[in-house]
Amino acid sequence: MHNRLISALKRIFANDDDAIGSGKWASTTDPTGKFWGTAGAGGIFFANSTGRYLLAFRSAQVNEPHTWGVWGGALDKGETPDSAIRREIREETKYTGEYELFPIWVYQKGEFKYHNYIIMVDDEFEPKLCWETEDFGWFNRDNFPKPLHFGLKAVLPFLK
Repeated sequence: MHNRLISALKRIFANDDDAIGSGKWASTTDPTGKFWGTAGAGGIFFANSTGRYLLAFRSAQVNEPHTWGVWGGALDKGETPDSAIRREIREETKYTGEYELFPIWVYQKGEFKYHNYIIMVDDEFEPKLCWETEDFGWFNRDNFPKPLHFGLKAVLPFLK
């Protein structure tokens, strides 16, 4: 399952979907009018033992509020995408167990780049939420809740 998942996600093609970054809940703050900052990193937890994904239900205080999405955010000055996703995991879930990161895709539009990862864990866990997330859930790919964040929508077809 793991190799098939990573292989499928790597097949994502050109990142020119006009719908990305223009969701109906989009709140914008960068010069392009579409994104928060100029770079970010995020990921989807995948539990090997159950084959389910951990999604975040975004709070009212963030862009694209009250949508289901990934865990992540903007890169801090001088930060690499790998270090940013590790920091975001600590900040947004307080997860301290073992995990493996698999870079799967870099969405790019203009100067904005968002680095997407699969965060592979052995077992499901209960994240300790911060202000950015109101709820969470472990879901099978065929039963993802709605509404979905536009970034998660962009990778859905490749999570089979």
